[in-house]
Amino acid sequence: MGPEQVQELCTETLAKGPDITSAERWTDDSRPSGLVITFSSGARLWTGVTTANADAVASAASAAVVPSAAPPLPALFDSAGKITPERAEQYLTASLLAAQDPAITSAYGYSSASSGRHPGIGIYLADSTRAFLPFVYTAAHGKRPAARAFTIDAAF
Repeated sequence: MGPEQVQELCTETLAKGPDITSAERWTDDSRPSGLVITFSSGARLWTGVTTANADAVASAASAAVVPSAAPPLPALFDSAGKITPERAEQYLTASLLAAQDPAITSAYGYSSASSGRHPGIGIYLADSTRAFLPFVYTAAHGKRPAARAFTIDAAF
């Protein structure tokens, strides 16, 4: 599955999330595939979408063949009504798994991985492809995203 197919899968799946108003395709000059997710608070999150084919991830794919059970949806907003990157990772991961789409076998937040240095989501797909959705921009309701990519707000 290529980035465009993952982009389509995620826009359809994430748009069904209870605190997600919309999930749409997004591109720019350096990212041919991405998503812009708008939450019920009006906050927005932009992600890139890249994939690694089955040949490139054969050793990693063999470890994740069994579909994961969908965890309960965690709280997206903190006590101040803001979203942190870690909360977004957990919520979006749970939303992808809750959809029970047969194309998605597992998903995880980068922060849950020991080597995660930047927020985002990883997805294992049924065809042994892996998808990577690093967070590129965030913006609180009524705000513009940072001018520089990968400058993620602590809360948005």
